[in-house]
Amino acid sequence: MEPHGTLGPLGFRWREEDDFCEITVYSTPGEVVGGAVVVPGFLLDVQALMSAFEELVDVHWCSQPFGPQDHRGQHISIEGVYQGHEVYLEVLAEAPGDEEPGFKVDLSGSPGHP
Repeated sequence: MEPHGTLGPLGFRWREEDDFCEITVYSTPGEVVGGAVVVPGFLLDVQALMSAFEELVDVHWCSQPFGPQDHRGQHISIEGVYQGHEVYLEVLAEAPGDEEPGFKVDLSGSPGHP
């Protein structure tokens, strides 16, 4: 991931079942000093990510949620084999709605703040 600006820590969620692993990765939202929440933008080198897999089964870009119960939003999904394990990987454009801010940003330029 290459950030467009400030990018905080990556968040992830996963579940494992037998030899199958489902992983969801996203950039955590930021909190602007004063209370507003910002969603950091980033570039994702999809080709490099796909090349990490030993075998690719499927790759998809989802531009919109599938319905009101789908909280993933825009995301890319890659299914394949990684280090001998079946993996389903999702990289979300935005963190899930229940994710707390992972960093703070001071846009005022005050001394002593990043």
